[in-house]
Amino acid sequence: MSLINKFLAFNASTKKKIFRREVEKAISEGKQIKLPPVSSYSLQQRELVKNSFPFHIFVSDSKSMSIKKILEEAEESGKILNEAQSILNNSFNFFALGEKELGNKINWNFDYLSSFCFPDKPYWDINVQEFPKGVDVQTAWELGRMHQLTQLGMAYLLTNDEKYPEKYFSLLDDFASATSNFSGVQWTNPSEAAIRLMNIIFGLGFLLDSQTLNEQRFLRMQGIVMLHTIYLEHTIEHPAVRDHRYVLVHLALLSASMFIQNKAYAERLFHFSTSHFEAEIRKQVYEDGVSFGQSVQLHPFNTELFLLAKILLERTGKIVSDEYNRRLHEMFGALGLYVRNTSQNDSDFSIPNIGDAFTSPIIDFTPNSQSSYTKSLLAVGAYLFNDDKLKSETSQEIKYLLFLFGVDAVKTFQTMKSGSEYSSSFGLTKGGHYFLRANQTEMFIRVAEIGKFGSGSPGHNDTFTFELAYKNKLFFVDPGTYSFYADKDLRNKLRSVFSHNTFSIDNTQLAEFNGLFDIKADLTKPKIIEWQSDNDEDRLVAQHFAYVRLADPVICKRGFYFQKEKMKIKIKDEFLGGTKHKIVSHLHLHHEVEIEKITTNKYSLKHGDAKLTLTFHSSSENFETYVQDSVYSPSYKVLHTAKKIHTVLYETLPTFYIIEIDLL
Repeated sequence: MSLINKFLAFNASTKKKIFRREVEKAISEGKQIKLPPVSSYSLQQRELVKNSFPFHIFVSDSKSMSIKKILEEAEESGKILNEAQSILNNSFNFFALGEKELGNKINWNFDYLSSFCFPDKPYWDINVQEFPKGVDVQTAWELGRMHQLTQLGMAYLLTNDEKYPEKYFSLLDDFASATSNFSGVQWTNPSEAAIRLMNIIFGLGFLLDSQTLNEQRFLRMQGIVMLHTIYLEHTIEHPAVRDHRYVLVHLALLSASMFIQNKAYAERLFHFSTSHFEAEIRKQVYEDGVSFGQSVQLHPFNTELFLLAKILLERTGKIVSDEYNRRLHEMFGALGLYVRNTSQNDSDFSIPNIGDAFTSPIIDFTPNSQSSYTKSLLAVGAYLFNDDKLKSETSQEIKYLLFLFGVDAVKTFQTMKSGSEYSSSFGLTKGGHYFLRANQTEMFIRVAEIGKFGSGSPGHNDTFTFELAYKNKLFFVDPGTYSFYADKDLRNKLRSVFSHNTFSIDNTQLAEFNGLFDIKADLTKPKIIEWQSDNDEDRLVAQHFAYVRLADPVICKRGFYFQKEKMKIKIKDEFLGGTKHKIVSHLHLHHEVEIEKITTNKYSLKHGDAKLTLTFHSSSENFETYVQDSVYSPSYKVLHTAKKIHTVLYETLPTFYIIEIDLL
């Protein structure tokens, strides 16, 4: 850790201790922690708030009619009102698992999926990793992100019905009362509080002309916002390697600085938050747009994060640099590359299931749909950078674009021609993500270090892993995440090298784990030996050095050869060393794939109307293949039983084997 980071960490630790003492004093006195004062509220002040508000979603009557028309034409009005009605009924859909009734009074300190009540203690006395098996604090956090507020705001825009603002204010009043003085699990994670703060402010933007927004409620909102900013100021971490959570906290503070009606305090927040975004996008995003955390699943979230930072900075008059814009544009480009059609429905698609799972966005206009969320971001990127490659015939999700940039932006987007879709093979060589594409075949390959420059999660122990889709059907998949907290053994099992489409030596991890999220050291240091792509063949060859730490050091090499005319993919794994080693590899199958063993090392795979054969070649007599039970988690808290092909080679090095995939 650098000297400046050591100082920042020491300063953060000191601030935490001081803050904790202030909260403890407030608790002992039975009072609320002291907040900065704000001036009284008036109609004149309402206009001042509008002028400085971070999101311009309050509109004139004529603009309101245009927005309603656009939403109706896009068949979104009914969806918005249905979502809002569920919120009015105290119903919530956790992780797209279906509506869950929350009861007459919401318990914000409760896991509604496991029926576990978390301790009502100050946040510093709660360890979220020590709850019983089956309990997942992320469930409570999802409810506490307050995405409901945006849905209520949109419903109010459509109807002018004051029941939606009433629900907005009652939800926040209830939350603030139930979690007073930072008690309970909702205050254990600064990045979760940052998302909540963003939604409080964003949702309020729809309601600034509501008749229910009186002086008392406005001052109450100021207080709730400042509770969050004070907490975030005093709990922000300064690790040696910062990630999206660090940026998220500063984004929330920037947003709050544009709303808080205490000039001195707002200016302090503004100057504290604005200096970090330029540096962090350079550290956290490779030049080709790949997120350095190496979780493809979290890439849309990271793209949204730096997008919102750009928008808020520029609304304060701080224009981001050309390099910031370039990297953000590349992030959208990477997002477009990740998209693949894995459904018979052309309007639906997925992205590779690589790394820690996505749970929900920062601002959620498309509840419970990662596909729609991705489409909405691509629409924003297409408009923002005038890039028709980011617009496809199916990427017509416009709510995010509408509420960030307005009616005219949507009209401009709708007149843009759809660009040529990403149908050719491509390599994001800086970030180590490769796409082999032709003849209804989509192969994603990750040839990169584990994640965050050796820090670990959200990346997994999956260097050289791949996913394969053929005829819109997934065959080889990454088993996913399932949950961060509900099952600690399964958490680490699913991020281990044994749960990915790659290999291990002598039953040793690529990197040893340090808890549920970190690793001790990353020695992979992947190196590209060859990358070439033409109309006939794609060739990708790379090596890594994770196993040079063994008593007999081993260098591992994997080559991918996609022969397009022959509809054949060959994967060659080579191992350079000097003694005998046990080499184990896995190929994890989608849970709907049917598998049949044809001969000793040959298998037939079928998924719907798509078929392929899989053949293993080795000159060693000590090479064997088996079909074993496995699991597959395509999204958070979803787990299917599935199959995997397990190979074992016990041989003196150097040695190799070949996996041959024939696409039928």
